[in-house]
Amino acid sequence: MKNKLLLLLALSIAFFTGCKDDDDPEPPTIDKIVGQYSGENLKATIDGISAPEGTSVQIIQKDDNTTSFKLINIVPGYPEFEIPNVTFEALSRTYYSQLKGSITDNVSGYTVQANANIEDEIMEINISITEIEGEPASAESFYNKTFKGEMAIDLGLAPITMTQRVYVNKPSDKDPNKLRLRIENFSFQGINLGTIQLDTVSFVKRGEVYGFTAKDRELTDLEIPGVTGVKLTARGAIVEDHIMKLNLVVDASPLTVNVTFTGDTITESADTKINLIIEGDAVATQPDNSKTSSIYIFKIWETATASQLKLTPKIELPKGATLDSIVVRYSDGTKSILKEGESIDFSKIEGEKYDVKYHITPEDVRYPSTKTLRLEKMPEFKSIYQMNSWITPEGKEYQEPVNMASSNMAADFFPLSGMMIGHPELTATPYPVTQDGDAAKIITRDTYGGYIAFMAVVLPKVTAGTLFNGTFDLDATAPLKSTHFGEAYRGTAAPVAFKFTYKYTPGTTYFNTVVKTEGSTTTVTAEEIPDKIDECSLIAYLYEVDSYNDHLDGTNINESKKVILKAAFSGGSQDNFIEKTVNFEPTGNGSFDPANKKYKLAIVCTPSKEGDSYKGAPNSTLWVKSLEITY
Repeated sequence: MKNKLLLLLALSIAFFTGCKDDDDPEPPTIDKIVGQYSGENLKATIDGISAPEGTSVQIIQKDDNTTSFKLINIVPGYPEFEIPNVTFEALSRTYYSQLKGSITDNVSGYTVQANANIEDEIMEINISITEIEGEPASAESFYNKTFKGEMAIDLGLAPITMTQRVYVNKPSDKDPNKLRLRIENFSFQGINLGTIQLDTVSFVKRGEVYGFTAKDRELTDLEIPGVTGVKLTARGAIVEDHIMKLNLVVDASPLTVNVTFTGDTITESADTKINLIIEGDAVATQPDNSKTSSIYIFKIWETATASQLKLTPKIELPKGATLDSIVVRYSDGTKSILKEGESIDFSKIEGEKYDVKYHITPEDVRYPSTKTLRLEKMPEFKSIYQMNSWITPEGKEYQEPVNMASSNMAADFFPLSGMMIGHPELTATPYPVTQDGDAAKIITRDTYGGYIAFMAVVLPKVTAGTLFNGTFDLDATAPLKSTHFGEAYRGTAAPVAFKFTYKYTPGTTYFNTVVKTEGSTTTVTAEEIPDKIDECSLIAYLYEVDSYNDHLDGTNINESKKVILKAAFSGGSQDNFIEKTVNFEPTGNGSFDPANKKYKLAIVCTPSKEGDSYKGAPNSTLWVKSLEITY
């Protein structure tokens, strides 16, 4: 009996021992605890305070067999924050996992420690976060720098990435240990929300890294529909003096937008200067692409037909620039948005209010620009100019013959000039060129003579009126350059003769304007020339040009080597109208070659032959009824 009891006891011990061995869990290994812990599976404290909802911790095993913590929505300013090289220990006595990790990260500006225990698939983790203060540092070397890179915007769904720029500038308080950050055209899902700008952001150095932080800044320039009182916290660093890492948290309750950015310094051009080329039989001159103006003007022949004015401008952009749109404003008030390469009907565009606008964004996107293309009509030489039809230029009180120009605009400045030289009696009227029946009446005015010191301009004793074909563009500092003589001459035959109908009465007293400069003092006096009688002058010039935009003026037309043919007349008193014909004569400066060269033909009429030298007789008067060129 005793032996049976001993046997039964041994079997019981063996049975219970075997059961216990079967139920004991195996010691945990790292691969068994890798994964994400959140909700009921996570009990986390951050600096002794329970973590808010929405936080999670992920255990990651790297390819090199090291282990990391990924802290999600735990570290301020960083939706995801990684602690590398976490230690792992399986405590065999109680069969749970213990993990420890810490990092001092000068880029984020934090020292973060984490101690975690995992048992029965539940993680208990204590996290401490300490901000690295850093030492104040000069930000001046980063002023006016642009960082370009990838920006990710996260609203809790899949992040949206885009190319973006962050601009660094001097702060408003000019403190060298601060900077200003600016992100322009901050957008989300195609909606431009405005500009993010952070001013007076403190700049520090943490080890080999520069850092900056701005907390709970109100954003007045950022507009999120339905949200007011937007605030932003920014933490960033500049690594290796050229790489920016930036984290933004935009608090737009009830939305929280997390933004990350990594970018490198770049130098981008703000150049928006374009080259425009317009080809076609109607085109007289191309735009002047050498200028930096935002207005480009090309000229069409005034005889061009509507069918010839359907043109396709070609545009060349500077490096890195993009053409955003082409907007055409037609004379009937309508607009059209075109693509590059589409033709434009310029017959429907006339006047300064109607044009083609090219909207351009340069490589440096902060400086978009609009370039305007306008057209003007290029006058062509007419065989006959009659003086029986006159027009009043817009905004002016004087008149001019149709298809002709005059020096009348200069007379509008006579009263002001007279005040400056002590002759307030000098008036604009009578204008140098006026209508007298079916003739143009051209006079020489007595303008007294004087020197306008602050403009360094001579007002002569006598100012001879001028009637000519071409345009008058007032140059107050060099009045003789105001007369742009001539119109495009596209004839295949050289002009033969200059025919005109005129009469002339010279003034009674001839004067020479004497200009003397001694040191810094310039004086202007009138010298009377006894017994000299004034003469009128009517001259036609054919001269060569490189472009139909070129011209000769009052300073050079009589001496220019570009003049190849000339028909000149000068004469004294002529009481009655008489028709006169003068033949063109070669000047010796070249031959007529219309197949290979461009020309202008100018007709210039004045009552004082030497008026361009400030000589003549006041009240000399020339009447002209008609001007004609024969071939």
